[in-house]
Amino acid sequence: MPRLRPIEDSECTETQRLLIQTAQANGAPDPLCARIYARTEAGRNWLRTWNELLNGGILPIPLKESVRVLISTKHFCGYCSTVRSNIAKARGLTEEKILATMDFENSAMFDEREKAALRFATKFKQGDDAIDSDAVYEDLKKHFSEEEIIELALLCAETDGVGKFARSLQMRTWEEACDLQPLLRASAGRLVAK
Repeated sequence: MPRLRPIEDSECTETQRLLIQTAQANGAPDPLCARIYARTEAGRNWLRTWNELLNGGILPIPLKESVRVLISTKHFCGYCSTVRSNIAKARGLTEEKILATMDFENSAMFDEREKAALRFATKFKQGDDAIDSDAVYEDLKKHFSEEEIIELALLCAETDGVGKFARSLQMRTWEEACDLQPLLRASAGRLVAK
């Protein structure tokens, strides 16, 4: 059971109900997360912003979903690492490719542009100073416009920050996630080794 109570259908306003239905349709975040966050105005505003960031913008949704899951797995969020975007799946993102993000540099499933985004996400997750480098931005600028870089960075920031909060809510433990998706355990082992 999550540490904060999800809102019940009988308590929902029309706006809350719509945000929960949108979460169900989109898949990421899923309705459990939406039921917790939608209880507050700040949470409702975040859900709207997140939906636009993940499912709008100019970057391909499957690329953004790969980045989101990679960061989520790196902080061992059982919830975020197992939730999947229905929109990204409909646009061709497979579970095999999602799990390949754990070793993306050595995977033929990713092109150089995708690898650059995943390198940035990895560095973003490493710590405060990891992306503060001309070399990081030179690598990105080979593959992305400045507008795309801003979108990618904001996605990484939201995923990292809100993901830590989601993890702390215990919507799904890391062990539960590994039971749902056993390859996460092996993939996470590679992440820890790096």
